[in-house]
Amino acid sequence: MTLTGMKKHVGVLEQAGLVTTQKVGRVRTCRLGHRRLEAEAAWIEGHRRLWDARFDALDAVVEDSKRQETADD
Repeated sequence: MTLTGMKKHVGVLEQAGLVTTQKVGRVRTCRLGHRRLEAEAAWIEGHRRLWDARFDALDAVVEDSKRQETADD
C-alpha cells in the first residue's frame, strides 16, 4: 500500500472518530479513538448472525431440492 493510500484510509477512520493520530516530526502515531469499535463490532456481529441464518436456510432449500431431484430420477 502506498503512503498516500494509507493516509486516505487513516483519514477516513479519523473522521469517523475511530482513531486519533499524532504527528511528531516525520512520525505519525495512530491510536484507537474515543469511540473505540464496540458499537461497530456489535453491529457487524448482528448482521453476521442474520446472514448465517439466511445461508443456513438456503443450504436447506438446496439440499431439499437435490433430494427431490434424486427421488424423481
